[in-house]
Amino acid sequence: MRGSLERDLLDWLRITPESRFKFMLFAKKLINPTRWELVWGNNITESSALDWLTKDTDEETGQYFREPTRQREVVSFFSQAAVVEGTDLDLTDTASEKRRVGLSANEIRRRALRQIELMDQRSRPIPKKSELIANLLRLNPPSKYAELSVENHSIQGIQNMLRHRDTAPYYLPENGRLITLDHESTRAGFDILNPAQLGTLTLEQLEDKYPGSLSRLVNFAIGKILRPLGVGFSNGRAYFLAYREAKEGKPRRLELETGETLQVAKPYLSQANSEDLQVEGPRKLNFVFHQAFSLRYRKLWDQHFVEFRLGKAYTQDGAIPLEGRSTARLDTRFRNPAWDRSETRQRKMEKLAGFLFHSKRRTVPRWIEAFNFGNFLRIHTEWTPDAVPLDQAVMDDFEFTDEGGDE
Repeated sequence: MRGSLERDLLDWLRITPESRFKFMLFAKKLINPTRWELVWGNNITESSALDWLTKDTDEETGQYFREPTRQREVVSFFSQAAVVEGTDLDLTDTASEKRRVGLSANEIRRRALRQIELMDQRSRPIPKKSELIANLLRLNPPSKYAELSVENHSIQGIQNMLRHRDTAPYYLPENGRLITLDHESTRAGFDILNPAQLGTLTLEQLEDKYPGSLSRLVNFAIGKILRPLGVGFSNGRAYFLAYREAKEGKPRRLELETGETLQVAKPYLSQANSEDLQVEGPRKLNFVFHQAFSLRYRKLWDQHFVEFRLGKAYTQDGAIPLEGRSTARLDTRFRNPAWDRSETRQRKMEKLAGFLFHSKRRTVPRWIEAFNFGNFLRIHTEWTPDAVPLDQAVMDDFEFTDEGGDE
């Protein structure tokens, strides 16, 4: 073995340091491992390595290896070498595993480069005319607002007095002031406060005198529209309650004026068990999945909108929200981009907007007439965005916050 090793070492020494190979010795069985450790293991010393190497070599070769300028390189060769003990099968398995690891690393790199290429491609839209539909519902807010004086009541006191009354949306910018819609149907709702009208404000005057008040009034109005429709709220999300449907094991569907339906809640049942065995019998309610959504006022490009965002919610019984780790596990199960394409989302939003704001069958408070809800914003462009793959996740799946502000 020494003769072969000497040739490998001589070749190694002739190569420039940055190009040198790592020497590996494979053996089926090591005899006297302690002696192997002195040369090839962690206990290697300069004298033990050189003594072992030059024991049976000729004088000229021994002097070559022991030259002071070369001894350190010889010891470096032994310290960097590796001895592997194992049968042919063990070595084959190890080689195969290293090959798989190498291929896996190459695959990760290849996929990363492909994703960079796709991102670069999508950053350059296709030169083709297109119509983009935003998640922004056009809104014409009321043009006039009443400014009332309620000097004898605190903000908390007013909120308590009006909590269970059917009033129009209102905003309390400061003690002694109440802002509401200037509509003939709104005055009776605030009689309990004995208010005195200070004046009437136009939309421009309202935004100038009480910044942020329009956002609060519109969001308040949205909440008052939703609650009579059987909508619950949790963590900034709205969802249609389905307590009765959950007890019956049936989904809740909204009947639309177009004759279509929109499923907004679905109970999931588990098989009844007896002593860990499945048995025939009534199934137990596991949880209820809800099509959640978030609506809020936005002012963009000096225009007024209601922003729609879709999401998911889970309840114990169709009403009480699930929280904690169970929600995270369920969210992982339902987070399937293939079910949630842009066309699907757009249809859901259009049906939801039609049911909430454009229904002519329901009886609604007259003050709602002051709000004019339109259609979703459509933008005509000279370009078309590149299509994303089916496994592309939607950002709303990972973030669902109800940010404040109207800008």
